[in-house]
Amino acid sequence: MKKSLRPENTSPARYIAVMGMLFAVSAVLNWVESLFSAFLPAGLRIGLANIVIMAAILSINLPSAFLLTLLKGAFVLLTRGATAGMMSMCGGLAAFAVTALLFRKTRASYILISVCGALAHTAGQLAAARLITGTGAVFAYGAVLGASSLAAGICTGIVLRAVFPKLRQVLKSA
Repeated sequence: MKKSLRPENTSPARYIAVMGMLFAVSAVLNWVESLFSAFLPAGLRIGLANIVIMAAILSINLPSAFLLTLLKGAFVLLTRGATAGMMSMCGGLAAFAVTALLFRKTRASYILISVCGALAHTAGQLAAARLITGTGAVFAYGAVLGASSLAAGICTGIVLRAVFPKLRQVLKSA
């Protein structure tokens, strides 16, 4: 029998509506944070859209959260170009893997998991930058990005902890 992304107890219409809403929120958060990127050093982002991915991991299932991660990367590709798309996809996939593993296998706090996901995102982006530029010199920027990932992870973890109880009510039957 063919396996579905949709949880068994959810109607197809509700699942599509919830996933569409989550993708829209992710896209809007991505756009909002791009407005602030002009005021930050190159490559620094807050990672607000990752709150949506973490919420999907916790509330729906891993395949659906993975799909949202891919859609988020595709959105960046379409709106900001190939380089940004590759950086987003590599960072997003690394963050997804770490976040999903920690949420499923530990009882760590939202903040700790968010920080680890942010650090993994940075590592994925640095790996992509290494492939794009052909030089390992990009890793020199790792300390700056690592420090910003720590701060961003704390912020997104705090936001997730604050909004997730209400968000869970909306998503629990997704």
